[in-house]
Amino acid sequence: MKKIIALLCLLSLCLPLCACGSELQAETVDAKKTETAEKATQEKKQEKKEIVYPDSFAVGYARADITGSLPIPIFEDEGTSVRDPLMLSCTAIWDGKQAALLMSADLRSMNRSVFERSAEMIQKQFKIPAENIIINCTHTHEAPSAGGGSDSGLRWLANYYKLLPGLVEDALLDLDEVETTYTGKSYTKSLTFVRRYLLPDGSYKTNPGAQAVVAHESDADPELNTIRFDRKTKKDVLLVNHQTHYVGGVGEGAVSSDFVGPFRAKAEKEWDVHFVYHQGAGGNINFVSPIPGERIYYSYTDAAEGYMIATREALSKEEVIQTGKIQTLARPITVTVRKEPAEVVELAKKVMAAPENMRGTLAAQYGFESWRHANSTVGRANKAETEDLSLTAISFGEIAFCAFPYEMFDTNGKEVRDGSPFKTTFICSLANGSYGYIASALAFPHGTYEVNACQYVAGTGEQLAGAMLTMLGECKSAV
Repeated sequence: MKKIIALLCLLSLCLPLCACGSELQAETVDAKKTETAEKATQEKKQEKKEIVYPDSFAVGYARADITGSLPIPIFEDEGTSVRDPLMLSCTAIWDGKQAALLMSADLRSMNRSVFERSAEMIQKQFKIPAENIIINCTHTHEAPSAGGGSDSGLRWLANYYKLLPGLVEDALLDLDEVETTYTGKSYTKSLTFVRRYLLPDGSYKTNPGAQAVVAHESDADPELNTIRFDRKTKKDVLLVNHQTHYVGGVGEGAVSSDFVGPFRAKAEKEWDVHFVYHQGAGGNINFVSPIPGERIYYSYTDAAEGYMIATREALSKEEVIQTGKIQTLARPITVTVRKEPAEVVELAKKVMAAPENMRGTLAAQYGFESWRHANSTVGRANKAETEDLSLTAISFGEIAFCAFPYEMFDTNGKEVRDGSPFKTTFICSLANGSYGYIASALAFPHGTYEVNACQYVAGTGEQLAGAMLTMLGECKSAV
């Protein structure tokens, strides 16, 4: 019995010591964990690379997934699944003294206010001014219009702003001297068609479906252009410019970059390059044609293969092109807003005041093409007489990029490209803003969807094309 009591006493003395030893051991483990974490943080700081700006012409590239968390707003729907991720590509151009950023976003459009905030963020962190930046939307309809006010749209936008600085930094960190720059050109009549048609009764219609047609309003611009930067130690960067409209067919509620996604994947696999598609003047264009024998691509993946065929041809005809000092211009152009007679505006207001299921019938009764036509009429009536639209031109050597903040008609795009003093000119529509359709003077007398939605008077497309040609001339003469 005495032995048992003695053992219990000894045990009572040891337990506090064990507990104390456990606490000391736990403190030691925590201290080691803290030390390890601090060491990892210091190593991460040391590993952070500084941007190195070469003495000569250089190009950097980066790409970020900007899909964000679902749901997200897409055209007349909400995206609840992802068929193809949405990407934002950034090509950084460095001429030895200053940088320019050529960006392409898998978005339907981007409001001017979103571009301005994006440019402000970039300028603050990287000292790159707004006139040295182009953000060009590919116009997929299965993606947000950046600037939408819905809860999901604002959530998407917050994620975009969060990702943007890191993307630009990655592109600048990737700068590598360019040994040779090449440009190529091909002509393809099977990819896109002017979607405005002359009907047998002499009227015109956009997307007439299976309806009998006489002819396209005009022939689509068939030119596709490429720029390839052959970098000294890193992958080449390939840029492609053509005009189109979305293809679609990805499924209801599906988010997709449309044909650009599979086109990008195919191009990067076949040529081992970084790839960027820059959307051209596609306001009056799409892949569909009711004229027998014209349409040969029926899905967005088909269209991607069609683009590969055209790009292969362009690359087979590459020529060396001179690069050089970056020249930039950003200029507001004052344009005149279209105004309808007061009685027409009042009818349009009645249409928009009606229940949604009655608007189409009432619009037709009052002589509007659709309720959207009536809505556009009311919207324009509430605007000022004039507005300023900002154009941006960026050139380096014999290459120029033109940013038009609206859905440009291909006739006006071709006018600028053919009149440009530069050997290769990329036309970028829905770039640095979004002001809807601006129809060409050729299209205005024919009316229909794009003309009825246009916010500005006839001739504005030509006015802006002329202003851009003046800006390009100034960039050329400044070299």
